[in-house]
Amino acid sequence: MQEILLTNQSFRKIREANGLYIDKTKQMYNLFARDTYFFLARPRRFGKSLLCSTLGELFAGNRQLFKGLWIDNSDWTWKQYPVIHLDMTSAISSTGDSQEVRKKLLLMITLLAKQHAIDISLAIDPASALNLLIKGIFDSHGNQVVVIIDEYDKPLLDAIDKTDKFPGIHDELRAFYSPLKLLDDQLKYVFITGVFKFAKTSIFSGFNNLNDITFDIPAADICGYTEQEIRLFFAEHLEALATVHKLSVEEMMDSLRKKYNGYKFGLNIATAELSAGVYNAFALNYVFAKQQQLDKWFESGSPQAMMKQLARDGFSGFDPKSLNVEFNTLNTSCSPDGMTSLCTLYYAGYVTMRECYVDNSGKKPITMVKLDFPSEEVSDAYAKHLLPELLNKNFDQINQFALQLKDAFREQKLETLHELLNDLLSTTTYEIYTRSHDRAPKENLYQIAFHCLFIVANFRSVMEDSTNQGRIDITVELPEIVYLFELKMDKPAAGAIQQIKTTDYPRKFKAMGKKVYGIGVSISTQDRKVADVQWEAL
Repeated sequence: MQEILLTNQSFRKIREANGLYIDKTKQMYNLFARDTYFFLARPRRFGKSLLCSTLGELFAGNRQLFKGLWIDNSDWTWKQYPVIHLDMTSAISSTGDSQEVRKKLLLMITLLAKQHAIDISLAIDPASALNLLIKGIFDSHGNQVVVIIDEYDKPLLDAIDKTDKFPGIHDELRAFYSPLKLLDDQLKYVFITGVFKFAKTSIFSGFNNLNDITFDIPAADICGYTEQEIRLFFAEHLEALATVHKLSVEEMMDSLRKKYNGYKFGLNIATAELSAGVYNAFALNYVFAKQQQLDKWFESGSPQAMMKQLARDGFSGFDPKSLNVEFNTLNTSCSPDGMTSLCTLYYAGYVTMRECYVDNSGKKPITMVKLDFPSEEVSDAYAKHLLPELLNKNFDQINQFALQLKDAFREQKLETLHELLNDLLSTTTYEIYTRSHDRAPKENLYQIAFHCLFIVANFRSVMEDSTNQGRIDITVELPEIVYLFELKMDKPAAGAIQQIKTTDYPRKFKAMGKKVYGIGVSISTQDRKVADVQWEAL
């Protein structure tokens, strides 16, 4: 079996070491054979750096590294261009100091200038240094220059919780990138990657000819793995993993599909169709290398800053109803201080597009997308991080509630739910509503809390579960039993049960041969607790 080089994002080193490489060169050929300026946003650790490295070697004309790959047998010209590769992780400031970012940018360009024997001594700042570097390389080589910028927004992201220093870093990057739009004649190709789409960074506001391929169907699988690629390139690793888990290859594939697949990055506006799902590359590399189903992607970066942003927004970004959003809300770049928690969740990779539909209720059709967790890995880990912030309890306490809930559901002891849910909420109410600047409890906060608790208890839980008659607040599905939750604020729990029956929510689950319970939960806004719980076998 070819070795999986977990920590190496250099295409050259992977190929020279005969490491496992998932051949994406056909997608690269189709995407990048035309146009000059490209931008691609993808979540962290999704293969952007390897993509940048591969493109750098491709445009440098290093054909020997591509021997045996698809593009080696294509009509690619293999013309050699000078390549400037800017890895913006080297420009971050641990303190959020914009002057430190400026110094690191200048150092980065100075080192590249020495590498190319270009004099930039007249530069007065990083922007002028970049300008002199590109012009100098163009003049000395007599050939256009390729610029690849990996993680263009990394200095911003590392200071995102330092609100007083954030604008200074934003201004430094805006100035630094500005020469690129003035050097079109000297540039053959510019490829920029990042996590977010920050406006006014001289990228989205300055390049009139920028080809943003973030949501393009052909670019949907340029990062991440398709199921076909897993079966082809990881065939031996997949078979070995199946043997370890004492499963067939198909059973193992089904398990991986549930746990790691589901990111849909492409959308065809004309047909309202989404691209096929892709697997998180970082997560799958660890699974196959370690031969264990690990949750490495979520563990690899702390989401605490995002959890705090959700709390400041009153968890509105995680409101089930707000997860149905106009596509333009996701596709439009915005200022750093204008990022909603919903957009933050999407671009960071914690939710993805699940469905697409056209809303014709207004004056003109609007393309809408429904967002959801991409996979079990993300939903399980996210619930574990979100609940402590939401409930003001540590995870050990929450886990005890989850264990009790698991027993209640499995043994159908629903009479314990009322007390159990109120114990869960006992330390929550004041903390939540003072943080969200909203003294009146909202249904979505309880809905989110219960949903996440069900996930922590290891149940399949779905918010706003769609049927042909409407949406169920929360569905909890066990192998042989389904619990349908309907929440009501200051209204009788019996009315919630009646709604479940009137809308015939149980029909689709009964068709599966499952036993169905309807559970109505009445919540008192005055007391900020569960006033009543009713249940009925349906």
